[in-house]
Amino acid sequence: MSGAAPLRVMTYNVRYAALDDGPRAWEHRRDAVASTARVHRPDVLCLQEVWQDQLPDLRERLPGYEWAAERQRTGEHTPVGYLPDRLAVEGMDVFALAPDPEDIGTVAWDAAVPRVATEVRFRDRRGDATFDLVNVHFDHAGALARRESARLVRERLAGSRALLVGDLNARPASDPYRSLVGHPGPFADARLVAETRFGPGETFVGFAGEGVEDGTEFAPTTGKRIDYVLVRGFDVDLYATVADVDATWRHASDHLPVVADLRPAIPD
Repeated sequence: MSGAAPLRVMTYNVRYAALDDGPRAWEHRRDAVASTARVHRPDVLCLQEVWQDQLPDLRERLPGYEWAAERQRTGEHTPVGYLPDRLAVEGMDVFALAPDPEDIGTVAWDAAVPRVATEVRFRDRRGDATFDLVNVHFDHAGALARRESARLVRERLAGSRALLVGDLNARPASDPYRSLVGHPGPFADARLVAETRFGPGETFVGFAGEGVEDGTEFAPTTGKRIDYVLVRGFDVDLYATVADVDATWRHASDHLPVVADLRPAIPD
C-alpha cells in the first residue's frame, strides 16, 4: 500500500430519519448525503445514526460500494461501506457497546439507548496491507457509557495497524478521548497529525443556523468536535472537515463528515 494512492476514510453521522420533517426530512436529505460521499469518494465510508430504511436508500444511491453491515433490531446500526476494487473484507463482526459485547440490544451502563459497533478486518488490494477498523457511535447521554465504550474498543483494537472511526460524542478534552489518544491512549488523532489540514474545527453544527460560521474554532473544552478518525500504524497525508452544502445552502446532516487520507506507517 505504501506505493499506492492513499487510503481515503470518511466518517459521517447522517442523522436519524425519524427526527425531522419538512425540508429536513430524510427524503429531502438522502440525495445530498449520498452526493457528499460520491464527491469525496472514500475507499471506506463509516456511517452513524443509520435507522430503518436509510441504508437501503444509500445503497441505491451509492452503487459502487459494498457494505459490512448488519441491521439491528435495536434500530441504529453503524454500517461500513467500502470500494471492493480497493479493499477486501477478511472478517466482520457487530458487537454491543456493553459489558457483554454479545448482548446486542442491551442498554448498558448509563446509556440512553442500545449502542452497537461494527468491526471489519480489511486487506488492501494495492499492496496487501491489512488493518482492523471499528466504526462507533458512543452514547450521547451517558458519561460512564462513553468511558467504558472507549475502554472496550481500545481493547478490541489491539493490532499494530488499526482505525477507530465515528461519533464519540466526546470532545478532545474529555476522558474517553484522552483514554484513546496520545498519552496514555494508543491512537493518534488524524486532525492533529495530518500533513495537510483543511476545514472548520467543529464537526457538529446542528440544523438551527445551518451555517458552520456559528462555531468553527478549535476549542478542546467547549468545542463541538465529536467526530473522529483515530489511527495507529498510519501516517495521515490529509485531514478535512467537509462543510459541503446542497443546492438550498443546507447541510445534508447536522454533523459534518470528516475525511482522512492515510498511508501505512509500519510494514506488515
